[in-house]
Amino acid sequence: MSDVADVSQRLRRMIEQARQEAAERRRRAEEDAGTAERFLEAVATPVMQQVASVLRAEGFEFRLSTPPGSVRLVSERRSEDYVDLSVDTTADPVTILTEVAHVRGRRVSTVERPLAPDVPLDQLTDENVLAFLLDAFKVFVAR
Repeated sequence: MSDVADVSQRLRRMIEQARQEAAERRRRAEEDAGTAERFLEAVATPVMQQVASVLRAEGFEFRLSTPPGSVRLVSERRSEDYVDLSVDTTADPVTILTEVAHVRGRRVSTVERPLAPDVPLDQLTDENVLAFLLDAFKVFVAR
């Protein structure tokens, strides 16, 4: 069995290391959150506006909503139907989280996943957003 002094010393080292790692993670998250917010504003919002316009022209009524930290297309017919991109600061590294919610009868389907899990936040593009939206809207336009 280990000596009490050895256990105490190792536990203190683990506590200090965990605190340092948490501080570093918070620092990175703060920096990355700014990058993610700028991405939503400068890249995702314009793409989602274009998609909303095309959907409207095709007879699918979706409106754009931009609550803090996210961009959302919401069905005008059923507010429970939406596609959302948001900043997930709980993930390490910070990521753009997608959510698709769709109601069919009494069943509610909600799917969450990162926008492009293998692409660093600062390398996300409008193509990543468009590819996600094209896939996400299949459930809404299928008859």
